[in-house]
Amino acid sequence: MSILAAMAAVCLFGCGDKTGNKNLEAGMELVEQYDFQGALECFDLARLNNEDLQLASRGEGIAYMGLGDYAKAESAFLESIQNAGNKLTELEYDTNYYLASAYLKQGKYEEAKTIYSAIIALKNKEIDAYYLRACILLKQNNYEEALADFEKAFSLDSDNLVLVTDAYVEMEAAGFGEEGKTYLSTFLEKNDKGLSDSEKGTIYYYLEDYQNARIYLDGAVNGNDAGKSLLLGHTYEKLGDMNYATSVYQTYLDSNMPDAAIYNSLGMCFMKQEKYEEALSAFQAGIDIGETPYIQELKYNIIVADEYLGNFSEAKKRMEEYLEIYPDDAKASREYEFLQTR
Repeated sequence: MSILAAMAAVCLFGCGDKTGNKNLEAGMELVEQYDFQGALECFDLARLNNEDLQLASRGEGIAYMGLGDYAKAESAFLESIQNAGNKLTELEYDTNYYLASAYLKQGKYEEAKTIYSAIIALKNKEIDAYYLRACILLKQNNYEEALADFEKAFSLDSDNLVLVTDAYVEMEAAGFGEEGKTYLSTFLEKNDKGLSDSEKGTIYYYLEDYQNARIYLDGAVNGNDAGKSLLLGHTYEKLGDMNYATSVYQTYLDSNMPDAAIYNSLGMCFMKQEKYEEALSAFQAGIDIGETPYIQELKYNIIVADEYLGNFSEAKKRMEEYLEIYPDDAKASREYEFLQTR
């Protein structure tokens, strides 16, 4: 989804090529700011003002995805596709990817797989479609076919470390972690001389060789890269050195703009040390940044911190607000049942 999200605004205006879509433009700007409710209001106005219906329904689908309402997202994307022209454009491909993601979130694996297969039939070098179809096949315990799709994706972009590590994460989650490590090891062996210390450290991290991960990442992290700082901090957490992990996160925050992911990891690190007040402060600092991809996780984690502190009335209030925004979160619903007993 991250790759597709980056394309969203470009496709809206580059592929649509419509004039007078002021509400659509405002809605997509709010999507980029993660203000999904505000975006939906803009898309409603776009409909009332007879702006491009294909783009309006597509924007609604993206906003509903952000709100976790995947059934409504599915309906919106289907409407967008139905209002597309006869000529297949990059915009329709992009919308179909979003539709497949909505299916996946609802556990409709066959429907999502059908979309990826159709894309592959039309564009046989579409890396994302092979990768995402492989992820579905893993969920369906179809390991051999999943490997074939992963390997096809790897062959189309053989130097893509992110692709290999993402595939490993999916394989590990499906119970094939050891098999997934063979791809990481092969990638490391094949590209060893051309890899940076940061890239080597990343591979060692996923190989669970945390000592080597620390050695390479320590030399690569300068405190100004959020992603590298996160990985180094997580490495120290895996090594059981929570104090140093905390210092890695704090060093980044002291020298850079606020980062929600760093605050979230800092808070979780404090939670592991049973420093719940510090965790609460870290989660709140992340929330105070505003709408980010981590806002849901931060809002959930601050509730857990409140529970550990015995602030059950505050936790209950926060959970009620949380469930208004994310009503489909089954884990949160179960936690709310517990809070009602306190």
